[in-house]
Amino acid sequence: MSGLGDLHSKLTAIAERLPTIRSVCTNEESTKLFLVLPVLNALGYDVTDPTVVQPEYAADFRDSLCDRVDYAIMRDGVPVIAVECKKVGADLTANRGQLRAYFTALQSVRLGILTNGLRFEFFVDVENANIMDDEPFVTLDMEAAAQRAIPADVLDVLSTVTRAGFQPAAMSEIAEMRLVSKRLRTVLMQEVREPSLDFCRTVLRLAGLENLRKSRIEAVYSSMVRNAFEEAFVIPVLELLRTTPENQGATPPTTDVAAQRIVTTDRELAVYRYVCRRLAFLASDEHQFSAIEHVHYRDYVGKFAVYYKSVNKGRLFDFIEGGNGYDRFIFPDPIGEISTSTMADIDQPLRAVFSLRIRELGSAQPAGVPVPHKLRA
Repeated sequence: MSGLGDLHSKLTAIAERLPTIRSVCTNEESTKLFLVLPVLNALGYDVTDPTVVQPEYAADFRDSLCDRVDYAIMRDGVPVIAVECKKVGADLTANRGQLRAYFTALQSVRLGILTNGLRFEFFVDVENANIMDDEPFVTLDMEAAAQRAIPADVLDVLSTVTRAGFQPAAMSEIAEMRLVSKRLRTVLMQEVREPSLDFCRTVLRLAGLENLRKSRIEAVYSSMVRNAFEEAFVIPVLELLRTTPENQGATPPTTDVAAQRIVTTDRELAVYRYVCRRLAFLASDEHQFSAIEHVHYRDYVGKFAVYYKSVNKGRLFDFIEGGNGYDRFIFPDPIGEISTSTMADIDQPLRAVFSLRIRELGSAQPAGVPVPHKLRA
């Protein structure tokens, strides 16, 4: 088995034990013992060897009342990786400052890992030497790993973190590329969701439209820019997903024989298309994006159901077309019914329910199959 394949197998084996283990991880110590140390072992670090992994390592500029990082991973007698652990369910974002302080205090450290046993965030110092970046350059989600294959790009990065492949320079270069790419995606996604005046002017100028008034851009062209972007980039990718070989034999999301008398309206189809387009922008990662191919609809007398994988267990919402300009979107509890004339009002509830259904029913990514390169951001 290849190095990456072996790493994937070890991490997946740990992840598959989460449902039975996490219930006993009621504090930080049990989280370390049952969830964190096995992952460090999988990365090649012998947690029983004090020359490799040292617990409660002093990490402070002060001589008295010294703070200690949970684990320091050693190389040639000096710490190169600082690992800070929190109990299962802890908010990692709120604890990044603590790891940052340890990162700065330990001058030889090249990598910081913050974890609650379920998520492992990896940090370097791309922006300022010896000052940990604000954002992780890669995150290992062990809960997701229990449901689907760990993305190939994440495994590629983790290969530079293992003991056998630890390469600080290569790791920092990869981290910089990933962080910049993430920020570019964030900017572009924000511009597409709510195009700024400058963005609209730039795109319109490239299309041969110049010297347009601000009011005209906001009233007419802003929505056109957003829709054009969706039509040019999002819809073709979704169609590609739907026409891949493993999906060509899927049951079409249409009505059954007993319901042939039901006529799906243009408005209902518009709602379905809107859902697919918006989820492409609302998706938080590649797995959620790939899962959109499993969003289908079923028409009933009096309502139109949009669902993920299963029409019953995977229900996203029921749509009831209104005659007064206000349509009804009935989401599962606790969200309930939303009556609106603007479909954008369902974006946040849609994202929440879609994420929940993926966790409950699994993602579109089959186990053992890496994410296709052409679909990676």
